[in-house]
Amino acid sequence: MADYPDILKKEHLTNEERKCICNQMMTTESHMEQLILKHFTDEDFRKVWERKIGGGVIGGKACGLLVARKLIEQDMPECSGHIEPHNSFFVGTDVFYRYLVLNRCAELKARHTLEKEHFKETEELTSRLRNGMIPDDIREELADMLDHYGTTPIIVRSSSIMEDGYGNAFSGKYESIFCMNQGTKEERLEELEDAIRRVYASVMNEQAIEYRRKRHLLDVDEQMALLIQQVAGQAYGSFYFPAAAGMGCSYNPYKWMEYLNPEAGMLRMVAGLGTRAVERTPGDYPRLICLDRAQANLRTTMAERHKFSQRKVDVLDFATKQLCTKPLEQIIELLPKWQKKMVLSRDTEAEDMLAERHIYRKIYFADCQGLVDDMDFIHMMRALMKMLETAYGRPVDVEFAVTCPDEDRWKLNLLQCRPLQAARSEQVRIPEGVDHELLFDVRRTSMRRSKEERIDYIVWVDPQQYYEYTYAKKPDVARFIGRINQRFEDTDYKLMLLVPGRIGTSSPELGVPVAYSEISQFNAICEVAYDKAGYHPELSYGSHMFQDMVEADVYYGAINDNSKTRLYQPELLAGCPEILAGLCPEEPEMLRIVKLYDVRKCRASLTLDAHEGRAVCRIQGMQD
Repeated sequence: MADYPDILKKEHLTNEERKCICNQMMTTESHMEQLILKHFTDEDFRKVWERKIGGGVIGGKACGLLVARKLIEQDMPECSGHIEPHNSFFVGTDVFYRYLVLNRCAELKARHTLEKEHFKETEELTSRLRNGMIPDDIREELADMLDHYGTTPIIVRSSSIMEDGYGNAFSGKYESIFCMNQGTKEERLEELEDAIRRVYASVMNEQAIEYRRKRHLLDVDEQMALLIQQVAGQAYGSFYFPAAAGMGCSYNPYKWMEYLNPEAGMLRMVAGLGTRAVERTPGDYPRLICLDRAQANLRTTMAERHKFSQRKVDVLDFATKQLCTKPLEQIIELLPKWQKKMVLSRDTEAEDMLAERHIYRKIYFADCQGLVDDMDFIHMMRALMKMLETAYGRPVDVEFAVTCPDEDRWKLNLLQCRPLQAARSEQVRIPEGVDHELLFDVRRTSMRRSKEERIDYIVWVDPQQYYEYTYAKKPDVARFIGRINQRFEDTDYKLMLLVPGRIGTSSPELGVPVAYSEISQFNAICEVAYDKAGYHPELSYGSHMFQDMVEADVYYGAINDNSKTRLYQPELLAGCPEILAGLCPEEPEMLRIVKLYDVRKCRASLTLDAHEGRAVCRIQGMQD
């Protein structure tokens, strides 16, 4: 059969030709291939070809985006007025291969795959990837692409062939690099090339390698394509950002109120760029929206709504030529009146208190309330994600941005869509009358399905000892947990982790700053309240780490000091062997803070009842 560029010139394509084009230009993954062949027209394939740079396929993230947009166009034509047109380019996987060969990386990368953890030249390979030359013909095509975008900011995103597919999500594992796209043509091209190098180098990212190892993918050739998108938003003085952005799940894994319907889906939204919606943001609170009861809010008073709101906004700053985080107060004055109504609320109680002192000013906080109140938006997001879930045959998550350049005219820009990994619920029964054996019994906390599983080891971080530990050395606790995690690699043991405050935070005073690669072996992870030291759980739903735990079927929950926690009895652990001292006698400081309990002979188990939203960990005591 002829090469697909020649085939695409034909007026009508046969089914065999369509399959050939799909496999050579887009994907060979069977589920995605079926979706593409079912819904794409001949003209859709031609449009992809027109936006493609270099040979090879366009990768998983690009395919997911195009399929989702096609499904919306086809099945929800009534929403066309609210959907921002597609404006992306695709750099094929062959460009990555040529880049490896041109910069003498191919042999090193092949050896890295074979030698795995014994590979000694990681720094050399990363350096070559980070500083390589891009083929001249590709540079010319990239320059032509920049003419298309003008000086509008763009973002270079990974689109590996394994990414955003039915088997693996790779959420947040590879780099996404914003390009300000300002200055002379040569400056803009240089910035773009550097962004491409950074994405290519991220295949050596520790998080990505751990993800591939965990899923037995180290032997699979990682072929990296790129998705280049216009950044959704508009200019506000020297800043550039969308009015709002976020992520959505067609299935809501967190039933935070009694009557919420998990099948309705959820959104996690912020004002400004969506980077704050998918990363852990200490001291900042994205808006969580359950789509069957959008108005339902855990925060019932104005003071609570203000306290648990967004305080900082991510923007592109033309002055500094980079992604920046700005205080909300600095952004508020830049917004036109209709956008303020969309993303801000006023704390009238605080205003009244100030007025009593003869201070008269408006107090705003960001909670995206205007979008929550817009039933057209809420209904569209729920219908859109449910339609995609039906087409994909499983729950999906999406990333999106909302722009609103004119009053009463908002637009949704769909940026990404991927299927979530799903597992079936089991029939479970939580025993009654055994409170003396329950390590914890909590309700309305995160879970995707009902199941019961044994627990072999429990890692417990002593909250008081962690609190008293030197601030600058607190990250060492995270690294130590990572060493325990590594010790259990390639075993079938089931591990649980109990940590004070927030997991994965970048602020050690709020919790333990682990990366997901340091907790990837754990089957259950609980954030534990410890009021005495000010540690308060704040489950980070929708973040990349949360998506990792959802995909790995990890229980992620909170042991609060409120009505959601019926029981928490950490003293039960003292009846189980603590084995860390025998494994790491040379670490006396860590042994005071971190405990590793062997609970195999205690018949420890974790039971999750998704229907009741209840999680119970039972330790039945040492058996002879």
